Amino acid sequence: MDYTDEEFYMLALSILEGLTPYQKLKILEEKGSAEAFFHDSGKTEFYPHHRRQQLQNVIKNAYIECELMAKNNIYTTFAKNIEFPFRLRNCPDYPLVLFHKGKLDANRRYALSIVGSRKADKKGERRVCEMLDYLTPYKDNMVIVAGVASGIDAMVLNHAQSLGFYTICVIPHGFGHRYDCNVEKRINSASCVVSENRFHFGYGDRIYEQRNRIIVGLSDAVVVAQAKNGNGAGLYVGKALDYNRDCFAFVYPNENTENEKCNLFVADDQAIGLNSAEDFFEKMIWPWGMYQFIIRNS
Repeated sequence: MDYTDEEFYMLALSILEGLTPYQKLKILEEKGSAEAFFHDSGKTEFYPHHRRQQLQNVIKNAYIECELMAKNNIYTTFAKNIEFPFRLRNCPDYPLVLFHKGKLDANRRYALSIVGSRKADKKGERRVCEMLDYLTPYKDNMVIVAGVASGIDAMVLNHAQSLGFYTICVIPHGFGHRYDCNVEKRINSASCVVSENRFHFGYGDRIYEQRNRIIVGLSDAVVVAQAKNGNGAGLYVGKALDYNRDCFAFVYPNENTENEKCNLFVADDQAIGLNSAEDFFEKMIWPWGMYQFIIRNS
């Protein structure tokens, strides 16, 4: 892929370590462009102590990234591109670049993420299938977003793909990271696989929290299908509140360790309770109009 000068420097800034996504966006605001940041030796109020050699190494690594992406058929979409997900771009800490395999078609009319426990049971699977089955008539205008873990993530990807939904799987690592065979198969089943990280990125601080913000940022709403106490679903719910996204959780009247967190989200007014997929359509107000009206009159 051929990059403009600004796109190349944008990619270089995206892989620069020691800065948060929010700080990188503030640098762009301060300097006017990524190219200006590097030409000004990285002088900025957010990172005043950059050494010239460090910046040269970042530029060198950016060239390597470009080669790796081209060699492995990985595409890049920059925040300034029209194809960049507009929902994500409206977040205060959106990534400068998204790396992806498959066509990135995130700007459909509706986008929903369904999340939950890695140790989901048949009840959780039934909730996932119920939601997706109910959404099927509208799949051509919808994006389903999920992670890559076992449990709810796997159920969402598997069932959504079987029904013909366009799915986006967001991975926490770079594309050079190797998963076990079952996870690789799950990832590759998605319509598009997305990462904000450099090719050989493996593990780092808060990688799942950072990945979860992408999943939420790509969505109009988040539905927690099943979650036990202490489950990472709380990260999704917290980010949904931060991003002003609608958040829902299925209610389980007879609490157990696999379901109690969903009930707590509802009890604490962090999520809207659902007893069925039909409840979702009754309670969800889509940004693009009264989706309920479309359903009832289709």
